[in-house]
Amino acid sequence: MPVSPALPELHARIVAALTEARRDAKLRQVDLAKRLGWQQAYVSRYETGERMLAVDEYVAVARALGVDPVALLAQVLDGENAVPD
Repeated sequence: MPVSPALPELHARIVAALTEARRDAKLRQVDLAKRLGWQQAYVSRYETGERMLAVDEYVAVARALGVDPVALLAQVLDGENAVPD
């Protein structure tokens, strides 16, 4: 089954929001990886788009950052409907 063109774009926006949340929390990739029990390279790969996050991984990352995963996703989806300046 082909992947919808919207899915990679949505995933990229989700990852951008997670990356911004990590930076706002003043955490390095290695710090987040430690919290998750992952290798730093794994965090790098999803942040650069080399690897897609599964839903459970998204929730784990958001929680490790102290962010509500539902609220973050709502912000990302609301951004889809925002009118550009």
